[in-house]
Amino acid sequence: MLMRPVMAPPDPPLPLQQSVGFARALTRLGRRAEIEALQDGGQVLVVSRPLGALGTVRFASRGPVFHADTPPAARVAALRAANLHVINAEEDDPTLLRAAGFRRVMTPATRAVLPLDPDPDRQLALCHPAWRGNVRQGRQRGLRIKARPLCPRRDGWFLAADREQQRQKRFRALPHAVSLAFADANPGDALVLTALEGATPVAAMLILRHGRAATYQIAWSGPRGRSLRAHPVLLMAAAQRLAASGVTELDLGTIDTDAAAGLARFKLGSGATVRRLGGTWVRLPGWHG
Repeated sequence: MLMRPVMAPPDPPLPLQQSVGFARALTRLGRRAEIEALQDGGQVLVVSRPLGALGTVRFASRGPVFHADTPPAARVAALRAANLHVINAEEDDPTLLRAAGFRRVMTPATRAVLPLDPDPDRQLALCHPAWRGNVRQGRQRGLRIKARPLCPRRDGWFLAADREQQRQKRFRALPHAVSLAFADANPGDALVLTALEGATPVAAMLILRHGRAATYQIAWSGPRGRSLRAHPVLLMAAAQRLAASGVTELDLGTIDTDAAAGLARFKLGSGATVRRLGGTWVRLPGWHG
């Protein structure tokens, strides 16, 4: 991984795909991932891939990330100078991207982001009343919460359960190889929280911590875990642990109120706010805005 000097860290917490930890993980997997400084403020993590006759394609996911005081004209100039071909944009600013020569090929996704508070009572107060009630019910069921770094041997059952739920529900997530590489490259920053009834795991989640932000990466709950309200209890336990370590927000991932209404209700009920991303944009060589 090549890291070019960045004068100062961007103002907001960095998304996973723009973090140093993610660059380390991709490098572990043999990918070319570079964090580059942008002229006039900000940075971008670029993944470069050879693509046959097209040459090397430079891709940025959830970026670039600019300083808050970087003016629009400077952002356009920085995007042009970055020589990016594909962007999954972090911000929904089509005027900026079109001015830099990009064309949208996919509409924006929406994510749920949970603000974290070091005070557990204030954190719980952010929740919807029904969601808060589920936390209190779950805490009364005698569940034991265990938090440990991700270990491929010890947590093999959890990864297998996630593969099975992806197969049954017909969705695909970030490959487990990336999460495992993240854990290997960033010791202690890939955290598995497990809810146990006695000695039996009934629910679990994987959280990836990256600077002042963290990402809710994998979550699983069996029928017994759902009946015990294990997942709300786990999420509040994760929020408390992360906030105590200085993390200010937890990215709960995309929400789709049509295709996955129940999951969207769960995420938003936790007190998460909605954040619209910018969609996928391309800029081929020779394009000019």
